[in-house]
Amino acid sequence: MKVIHHSAETLQKALVSNCKDLAELYNQYSKEERHLLEEGLRPGQPGSVFQPITVDSDSDWISSHPEEPQDFESFYRDPYRKTPNASCATIYIQTIGSFGEAGPQTEQYVEWLREYCQAFFYGLPVRWLPAVTVAQTGCYFRINHGSQNLQLLTGDLLQFLWNRKPKDAFCVVGITMIDLYLKDSWNFVFGQASLYKGIGVFSFARYDDNFYSKSYAGTLKMQYQPKQGDYSAFEGYYTPPITSTLLLRSCKVALTSCISHREHKKTETNGMISCQTMTHEIGHMFGIRHCQWLSCVMQGSNHLEESDRRPLDFCPICLRKLQTSVGFNIAERYKALQHWMEEEARPPPVQTSFPKPTEAFHTAKLWLQRCRDILKVNKRLRHKMQEGFTPLLVCGILLCVLFVHLVSERPAGFQKPNKKPNFIIILADDIGWADLDVNQPEQRTNNTPNLNLMAQQGLRFSDFHSPASTCSPSRASLLTGRYGLRNGVVHNFATRSVGGLPLTEVTLAQLLQQAGYYTAMIGKWHLGHNGPYGPTKRGFDYYFGIPYSNDMGCTDNPGFNHPQCPRCDSSGFQITRLRRSAGKEKYCYSDVALPLMENSSIVEQPLDPWTLTQQYQAAALRSIRHARERGQPYFLHLALAHMHVPLAPPLPQTAAPHSPADGQAYAATLREMDGLVGSIRSASNADDTLIWFTGDNGPWERKCQYAGSVGPFEGRWQKKRGGGSAKTTTWEGGHRVPSVAYWPAMIPANATSAALLSGMDIFPTLLSLAGVTPPSDRRYDGIDVTSVLLHGEQTGHKVLFHPNSGAAGQFGDLQAVRAGKYKAFYVTGSASPCDSDIETQELHDPPLIFDLERDEAEETPLQVGTPEYRAAAQRVALWRDEILWDIATDPSVSSADYTMDDSALLCCGPTQPCCRCVSLA
Repeated sequence: MKVIHHSAETLQKALVSNCKDLAELYNQYSKEERHLLEEGLRPGQPGSVFQPITVDSDSDWISSHPEEPQDFESFYRDPYRKTPNASCATIYIQTIGSFGEAGPQTEQYVEWLREYCQAFFYGLPVRWLPAVTVAQTGCYFRINHGSQNLQLLTGDLLQFLWNRKPKDAFCVVGITMIDLYLKDSWNFVFGQASLYKGIGVFSFARYDDNFYSKSYAGTLKMQYQPKQGDYSAFEGYYTPPITSTLLLRSCKVALTSCISHREHKKTETNGMISCQTMTHEIGHMFGIRHCQWLSCVMQGSNHLEESDRRPLDFCPICLRKLQTSVGFNIAERYKALQHWMEEEARPPPVQTSFPKPTEAFHTAKLWLQRCRDILKVNKRLRHKMQEGFTPLLVCGILLCVLFVHLVSERPAGFQKPNKKPNFIIILADDIGWADLDVNQPEQRTNNTPNLNLMAQQGLRFSDFHSPASTCSPSRASLLTGRYGLRNGVVHNFATRSVGGLPLTEVTLAQLLQQAGYYTAMIGKWHLGHNGPYGPTKRGFDYYFGIPYSNDMGCTDNPGFNHPQCPRCDSSGFQITRLRRSAGKEKYCYSDVALPLMENSSIVEQPLDPWTLTQQYQAAALRSIRHARERGQPYFLHLALAHMHVPLAPPLPQTAAPHSPADGQAYAATLREMDGLVGSIRSASNADDTLIWFTGDNGPWERKCQYAGSVGPFEGRWQKKRGGGSAKTTTWEGGHRVPSVAYWPAMIPANATSAALLSGMDIFPTLLSLAGVTPPSDRRYDGIDVTSVLLHGEQTGHKVLFHPNSGAAGQFGDLQAVRAGKYKAFYVTGSASPCDSDIETQELHDPPLIFDLERDEAEETPLQVGTPEYRAAAQRVALWRDEILWDIATDPSVSSADYTMDDSALLCCGPTQPCCRCVSLA
């Protein structure tokens, strides 16, 4: 037997945290409560009520399923954890199908279980939903070809529970005595859950003593071909009764990461097991993961012997997690549990020979009494000490009153900060992670001095990701806080696109506008330009810019590109259809000029790319002044043309366009972009303004010397096999982008965050800072990272999904999954590298998994079959199944219209070559 020991310092950090705010929160416990919790810092010592974890064999859970330990801080910062509130606080349990023929016995056992859960989750009501038949669920079912027993499809049961979930439910847990399966390719599954929705279902069927024997009564004896919708097969179908012979043996049926396909040993257990199972699984619904600190009911288990070693209750670390979520008094909770274990069973509706198994809880009762004694003793001592301090307390109160009075008499000129801060979101185009000097200081470049200063005076993000690896999907997710599979935008819109971001989607600009903000957008839109899809119809009071990418139209004096595109063709007159050039110029638009728009009108076509930066700067500064004059807080979205080709940086007066000096064009463009950012920062410094700089995706490699740098995120596995690994791909270079947040006096200076964040997080974070609640009729994927911005917290996404943006397979498919330090690829695809059209794609089953802490270049995947690989693959698969199922059942999913028509072309001079018109600016 092996005993897992942690140092007192390690346990102290896991319980309290080194963060000031969480330490202060811990100090809100009474002295006696802290004394009890800190008993866990000396587990196994004489007199201690808490014990260390013991491991008897390699088959134990903690050995065969390595997981990252979850301390209180990581639990508290977890954006996905669920907390009950006044309107959603009830735990519901739903029985599905028959539970044998022992009706009164079943009713008595499940009622005992309900009462125990209610004491365990003290302060939350636990209720049974009316029992339902299999037919009422409408679920798919099948016959297992191996065991010849009936099985129910878990996804359908979860959907049924979701549709049936009461409005006041914190969670709904379904239990059944019928076997389950997850999908056709799986033999069986013990259970499945959606922590996001707070629903789960699990089966006790395989805990029948005879389930794996030929004599199992649930084996169908006759050939039977099930027909969906015909549930007559379940009439009279054998299910074991839920008694101490079976229910109390239901050890560790997994709803979440506990899923295991082991055949459990058949041993007799006691009345504690059912209570352990139910409370363990509901504990997961709060976001409490498997405990790896001390002996605890939240330990994972692979077999009944291991489950028997678990105590009935939480260790101090997990107890603090639950108490923080529910808010109960620890002493009152222990009292309720002890009362349940001691009280006589109430008579069932029909007298049975099944007394309440209170003798099984004898050891647990003694343990609870010891805990209550610790709380009582310390409380008595504290009361005696306080008797002598009453005069001091009175003096302290008087001093506090005096202090409040002095503060209230501060000078009349004192100004409170603006209730609603201003926001400036600057979005660079096709920028590389290493294009910012501060991301690679060893290169000693000086292309971004203003952004360097903002990072020094603010916060730099090192693990920030665009929501997609190409333009339109990334921008749609930023403005909606939702993956493309939800908001409908999965690839780019074209110059002839009829539609745009679906009108069912609500944008960040719309919500801030409704909250009294002046909203302005300068630059690239690329979310639809036809009719109601333009920016002024989607929440922006003012718009000035290009409605799509700056290469989607010709100009009279083109910027730097590879291959170089020709100037506008002046030979044609009537534009009836957009044509792409052939050969080397296939990425050039030569027939329709690039338009510059103000609100919904074209003011210049073709625009002059060499003056565009100055025009954007002037429009942005006008917007800031306008908001000040109107006395409104403002939201300015500045979507730059930098660093997308064609590049048009300031050139020395002696240089001719496309001269040999174009080798420095990219660096010159970076400096121009940085200068624009600096001017915006200077103009807003007098305001209470958050400036957030980031990018829409990684660099466009096929543009050679006019593409940015991914730094160390090279995607070497892909490059060794041919093709690029940046823009449009799910390799790190495609979506890991630079990001800096700057907010004087609010964001601590010279800070770096390694939290896993996404451009989708801008949506909920800005709304939170503005005091705006997003619509509740849809699901969001971004998280509020206010605490990361303002308090230096390092907790971001537990998991992040990267969609296909054109490199391989179906647009929008979530083909790569990031979970902690691991990144898994189910599909890999490459983009065209410099001067090449090589594009490859490959499916991976099992997935490729990289450890980004050791291998940020994504060169060598983990070896399949190793314990590390198995643990990471299991974790990733559960998260991927969860999000795919969640999106598939999301009623708020939108669908974009990608149809194209010549009538959607932006053309101010239809009878002129290339739609040319006189400048109206």
